[in-house]
Amino acid sequence: MKPEPQAIFLHTGYRTAGTWLWSCFRNLDQVTGYYEPLHEMLATIDRDMLDKSTSSSWRSGHPNLESPYFAEFAHLLDGDRPGIAGYDEVFSIDSFSGAAPEAAPRIVDYLNTLAQTSRAQGRVPVFKFCRSLGRLKWFYETFPDAVHIVVLKNPITQWQSCWELLAKHRNAHFVAIPFAVLDMNRHVPLARKVMDALRITLPEMPESGEAITLERRLTFFKEYVAKIDPADAYRGFLAHWLLTLRHAFTSSDAVFDCDLAARSPVYAQAAEQWIAEMSGLSPSFGSVQPADGPRQSGFDATRGLEIHLDALALSRALAESGEISGETQSFWTSKLAQATQVLAFGPDVNWPHGAVPLHRSTRVVDIALIDGIAADAALVNELAATRSALESARRQMKALKRAPLRRLGTKVRKLFASNGRRAA
Repeated sequence: MKPEPQAIFLHTGYRTAGTWLWSCFRNLDQVTGYYEPLHEMLATIDRDMLDKSTSSSWRSGHPNLESPYFAEFAHLLDGDRPGIAGYDEVFSIDSFSGAAPEAAPRIVDYLNTLAQTSRAQGRVPVFKFCRSLGRLKWFYETFPDAVHIVVLKNPITQWQSCWELLAKHRNAHFVAIPFAVLDMNRHVPLARKVMDALRITLPEMPESGEAITLERRLTFFKEYVAKIDPADAYRGFLAHWLLTLRHAFTSSDAVFDCDLAARSPVYAQAAEQWIAEMSGLSPSFGSVQPADGPRQSGFDATRGLEIHLDALALSRALAESGEISGETQSFWTSKLAQATQVLAFGPDVNWPHGAVPLHRSTRVVDIALIDGIAADAALVNELAATRSALESARRQMKALKRAPLRRLGTKVRKLFASNGRRAA
């Protein structure tokens, strides 16, 4: 437990039930809930726009909220002038470079101002981000006194929520955003490697002689994703998913798995406990619900498997090169396996239930995984899958370390490091 955490940062992906989780904190009297403090909309928002930005103003799928999303920012509006004081649209640009984000000092000042306002009222600030995961390592190191919780789902379940908004309601925003972020990071070697492995060719935006704003880039990619094959759109989505979650287990205090919370009451109850221990807050997660029925993906299970196999081959290559940790490879493998099953057999395949024979699940039930805590079938299966993936990653890394080229490379790196220290 961190001593007297100064804030809670919920680092969420788009359409991962992060708004629901944040609302559980916002409902507490001792919390100030700041919704998406990096959202580009804050650069132009005014009082009228703020009041109209509610969970019922669009097909959000969000829980009913007592106040507009951005109600806690109202005091930062300056009369009739649009925009939140201290905010700049550049804050919204996610990055995969590993370097400090653009305007880093101003981001720090802005978030500290929000946090101080909350604490001056005797409340704990809880930030719900949707544009921070690419910069997670920087946030984790820059705000060490905060509790950092990554909120996620498996990629197919998350994709289906994004895709249905486009397919059913012509809302291309959440399918376009991954492409816009990839476009802004196309110069980053790791992003380039991921896009190549997933066979993604980004179109070039037409020259206009003017600076490319975020709004213009989003408009371009909204038109683009509406015209391409859904499976190709998913490739872009998955590249973004992998890149944003590469530090999920190495630069956070905890990971909240919304897939599991929706299916395992034991997991949801355990999460209430560890969050209370870490933060001193006691939100209730009893309102969690799985999505209703099967959802559309836009492509069949065979094409999905092909894409996931490309991603798994990439994960092995990145682990071998040291660009991701073994823990990240294990996590990616587990969630890609779950996504493949959901795509092939429906949303309930991984969770024991009368309509799904247990032999159809690839997950092995192993009670020994759980040491001293109660468990339900969904939790046991999830932990077993994670253990299986982790063991596989460990075996691969062990074999890699025994390889002659790896041993030679390690010796060379140590030699250069030793020479560098002597030169210094």
